[in-house]
Amino acid sequence: MFSFAERLILFNQYEILKKLDPDKSSLYGRHQEVVERGFENLYRELGISEGTVSDAEAKEIDDILALLRAIRSSSNGGSSGVADEAKFVGFGGSQPHEQFAYAEFLGKILKFPQEISRSADNRPELQLEKYRAMLKRWNEIGRARELSTDQIEYLVA
Repeated sequence: MFSFAERLILFNQYEILKKLDPDKSSLYGRHQEVVERGFENLYRELGISEGTVSDAEAKEIDDILALLRAIRSSSNGGSSGVADEAKFVGFGGSQPHEQFAYAEFLGKILKFPQEISRSADNRPELQLEKYRAMLKRWNEIGRARELSTDQIEYLVA
């Protein structure tokens, strides 16, 4: 998975981290041993995700968050039945998902509220279907940033 050169770089970085953060020295030492010996089955313990988010997936998430921001700002942040249906509930709190992780990362940067549903029926594929249908309808109305109540109802239908 990692080349010899990448493992050597990681090994040296962990050596530096041990000196910079002595409180975590034993953790970094374990990580060093994992990369030094090439224990691929333990690479996940290094905190590096194997999954990636492509440019197309990132753009889709960006569009979904832009749509939901437009709905939220157009409903003046109020709690109405329509606005409540347009709350971002993520891509499935029960399953790790790269797209959810990207959205969560952006949410921290953009201070976008995420009301993550922990219910069993909040599955990533169902949420993506819902958001994609909303995006399609949003594109049909010209990706308006200021939305009327009727437009919001159309988007969440």
